[in-house]
Amino acid sequence: MIRAMPANAARRARFALAAGALATLALTAAAPAADAPSPTVVKDAKDVGAGAPDLTRVQLGLTSDRRLRAALTTATSWVAKDLLAKEGPPGSLCLRLWTVTKPGAAPPDYLVCITARQDGETTRGTVFKTKPGEQLTRAAGAIVGRTSERTVTLRFSQTAVGRPATIRFAAEATKPGCTRVSCVDTAPEAPKTATFKVRESS
Repeated sequence: MIRAMPANAARRARFALAAGALATLALTAAAPAADAPSPTVVKDAKDVGAGAPDLTRVQLGLTSDRRLRAALTTATSWVAKDLLAKEGPPGSLCLRLWTVTKPGAAPPDYLVCITARQDGETTRGTVFKTKPGEQLTRAAGAIVGRTSERTVTLRFSQTAVGRPATIRFAAEATKPGCTRVSCVDTAPEAPKTATFKVRESS
């Protein structure tokens, strides 16, 4: 004869079952999709003079929720106020994206940039649409994060850049207050680009 489980024991069993189910769901949500492509990583040697941002590593891949995620690493640590300029244009760290046009034949189709807010305490991320001969147009926002004092991340939706199957990309870091070409570091070194295959073409 099977005896009925006491009420308090039954409640504990139901709680344990529910907690286990929630934990499983949380792990599933956090885990990357099985069909997610491996991120593309570019490494670049230290090659910029003092005072200019020096990119040493760039990575482009997907998050678990299928957003694009870029990680930009510099040779030395930096904070938001380091991107502000006393005179001239502010500094920035950007990702150049060719989603339709070909590198070398046309400017990037999109720029995803990190700039400092005027208070010098925080940064903002923005996705810009580019058109030859026209000013940049804001297409969407991007979430900025820091994984270390030298590495910053950008997360943004695939829709913001037209949901391309393949992206050719390069990163750039611009020295505050300087407009010379020598004040811009790229990774990989211009005119080279890297390729990230978001998915197989349909």
